[in-house]
Amino acid sequence: MLHVIVCMKIVLDPEMPFSEFRIDREERRPVPPSGVPPLFSPFDENALESALRIKDSRECRVTVLSVGRALPKAVLQKALAAGADDAVAVEDPQFEALDASATAGVLARAIKRIGPYDLVFTGRQGADWDGGVVWAGIAELLDVPCVTLARSIDVREGTIVVERCAPDCIEVVESPIPAVVTFTSEAGELRGITLPSLLKAKKREIPRWSAPDVGFPEGEVVELRDLFIPEVGVVDNYLVPGESAREKGRNLARLLVDRHIL
Repeated sequence: MLHVIVCMKIVLDPEMPFSEFRIDREERRPVPPSGVPPLFSPFDENALESALRIKDSRECRVTVLSVGRALPKAVLQKALAAGADDAVAVEDPQFEALDASATAGVLARAIKRIGPYDLVFTGRQGADWDGGVVWAGIAELLDVPCVTLARSIDVREGTIVVERCAPDCIEVVESPIPAVVTFTSEAGELRGITLPSLLKAKKREIPRWSAPDVGFPEGEVVELRDLFIPEVGVVDNYLVPGESAREKGRNLARLLVDRHIL
């Protein structure tokens, strides 16, 4: 049976009003606004939907994996209600503000503990930090190929064929499995959830692992020294001259050197 592990990050709602966004500078973390529940990062929902489409067409097991300090059970149950077979939460106080490298390290260790897998799906980037590099770390640590910016995937015997979104075209690439695949919004929104499936999911227990459970070493987390909302003031705008993108790039480089920015 094909096994797909979907890495999903739980974040503050990226669509909440900016006026509601607050930072606890002493604790160095965003403050969840009252009445606005956390949710899965939207690109990760695209990845889950892609895994569920595979399950619609063939025998497939889908496991959702999430990492954080204290993961809300209700959000993880949503993945089960949508059609995932299992969900695993990896929680630890030191996972409050993981950088990309540490996040990839925790996820890779958890994936290995979950057991044999064929594919690891992620979103193209998180909706909070927008780093877009954790998938690369996972692939490196698992020593498997990675296909990025996927909009669709076809699983074949020992390989996958992926349509990926390039800046000016759609590329079709083939990769052996196991592999890591990252999905973009073109993959489609997560399917609707029925009330019966949600009620059934609420009865499920979700395994919760700590850092020692996955073998994550103490002290590998980069310390976040400060977190704040920058003051937005008046800025000078300058239109870089040039007849082509190449000429504009050269002129921009000269400008940065002249102003001692580079």
